Amino acid sequence: MRLTAPLALALALSTIACDLLPVRGPAVAATPPADSAAARPDPRRSPRRPAPSRRDGAGVSEGQAFDQIRRGLRRLVAAEQGFYAENGTYTADLERLGYRAEGQTAVRFLWLKREGWAVSGTHPTLPGQDCVIHVGLANGPPTTLKYVRSAREGVTACDENERTRRNAAAAPGPPLPPVDTSSALDAVRPTVQMAVDLRNLVLSQNAYLAAQGIYSRRTERLALQFLWHREVTVRLLSADARSWAARATHASRPGKSCVIWYGPVPARPATAAQRRTPARAGVPVCDD
Repeated sequence: MRLTAPLALALALSTIACDLLPVRGPAVAATPPADSAAARPDPRRSPRRPAPSRRDGAGVSEGQAFDQIRRGLRRLVAAEQGFYAENGTYTADLERLGYRAEGQTAVRFLWLKREGWAVSGTHPTLPGQDCVIHVGLANGPPTTLKYVRSAREGVTACDENERTRRNAAAAPGPPLPPVDTSSALDAVRPTVQMAVDLRNLVLSQNAYLAAQGIYSRRTERLALQFLWHREVTVRLLSADARSWAARATHASRPGKSCVIWYGPVPARPATAAQRRTPARAGVPVCDD
């Protein structure tokens, strides 16, 4: 059969189009076989360990941050007591105290009076949490931010919980030391303790005079305003309507003392060992 020119051209074009069509092959698996290296566990991986407590950018854990605050607040107690023994007043000026907080700890005074003070210690690792400490009975004990905890005078109360401490103990690295629950007031130097108690005696006697018209002859009547340091004994040597004198001793310093006088006393007292006598009223002096 003889093809016409148009029919021959159409047949040629259809043959070329068939040759250009792609050839489908068998489907290729998208996932590796079960025994491939990707499916096998990596033998170099270590077993899972307990997660350490949260850390900030400086690498300080929660437990370490609480310990930094505690140590700093205890040092602040010693600094304030020393300042009070010398000046008869507390101060919120940390530079005058020569005090510097530890690490990134920040200290904020909650209240401060001549009779005492209270502070809060915070750390960037512990948002919404803090530790508090106080000295003196002028105000009630302060409470922490999160758990509303408080403690007795000179003892730090913190928002730390037992789980935080356990996590820190299970985490790699050096273990955290036990929490110190003793009063920081007991760690103050004995001479400072005696001088502080005699300074407080001045305030107590002035309050007693305002109420009774006479100075007290017994320290037991004054103990409601101030708690003497645990190993300090304060004894009034004389007292009348216009004056008084007193001596303080410490159990750890036998044969030594601090003395103070106020008003026109019959005789100014002297320390037991070095016979020192205060030159000014209301200012204690102590044996070295």
